[in-house]
Amino acid sequence: MERHERYDSLFRFYGEGAGVDWRLLKAQAQAESGRDLDPDARSAVGAKGIAQFMDRTWEEWRDGIAGIHEAPPVNLVLLDPRDPEDGIRAQAAYLAWILRQVGGRLETALAAYNWGIGNVRKALPDLEYDPARVPDETRTYVARILEYRTALGD
Repeated sequence: MERHERYDSLFRFYGEGAGVDWRLLKAQAQAESGRDLDPDARSAVGAKGIAQFMDRTWEEWRDGIAGIHEAPPVNLVLLDPRDPEDGIRAQAAYLAWILRQVGGRLETALAAYNWGIGNVRKALPDLEYDPARVPDETRTYVARILEYRTALGD
């Protein structure tokens, strides 16, 4: 098995469970943590893991269910965004939620994952993706994921 294929079963499993194409999840993770899917990736702003979760977003999505738990059970505390399975589970659930929030608009959902759903709602009130109305980083992010997704084939 090639290094870049080592998490495919997790992308398939959690993608199917969340109703998100596994290749989209993989392409997004490659855009987030590198083509070799580095689970120890860390961004300059502090995002961590294969799906690059910020601490606050991780706190809400770490178990794959939206919502912050007042006193998380011990097993939730042990979940780690650098653990590929934990990160992919949360990524699939979070992206599925965003897709529902934006009426299934893929590019808008990817922009929201990168830039935040609040920012996207302000910049794109009709939720139609317009590259001219998002930051350069977000525009590049969306384009990179779509390119990687195409390269993964059907």
